[in-house]
Amino acid sequence: MRDIALKSLAAALLLAPFAANAAPLQPGELSDPVAMAALKGAEMHAEAVGAHVCIAVLDNGGTLKAFHRMEGAAPGCVDSAIAKARAAALYRIPTLTFMTRANAGEPALLALPGMVPLGGGVPAKSAAGVWLGAVGAAGSTNPNEVQIAQAGADAMVAAAK
Repeated sequence: MRDIALKSLAAALLLAPFAANAAPLQPGELSDPVAMAALKGAEMHAEAVGAHVCIAVLDNGGTLKAFHRMEGAAPGCVDSAIAKARAAALYRIPTLTFMTRANAGEPALLALPGMVPLGGGVPAKSAAGVWLGAVGAAGSTNPNEVQIAQAGADAMVAAAK
């Protein structure tokens, strides 16, 4: 027990200079608590519908901020959840819109870099109109994935107030 405490103290002392020099968040930058709130909101909805999914939370620049592969989720959903969230964050449009447009006869959309024509990626914008990031869900049915990602995005907006 004493060894664990000493290792924790040593790690904290080594990391302290980095934490002290951390830059303050810029407007629209996704904080850890807001990212975790988004993840939790998505997880709660996934549990409510009985889905075992991967959930990715990305900042407004498309960089991974939080992730969870729920127990029972297929390994293939890891990259899919991240890709959906990244497409939603970078294009600032739900990926379900891409899917609808591609299915309606706009296959040229598939040429957009990083575009994902599957539902389950939802961007989030604050009440002040600042883009916060996006949530991606994969590993269930398309309607479930869309609802799970939307629940995460809604939680992100609520936590960012």
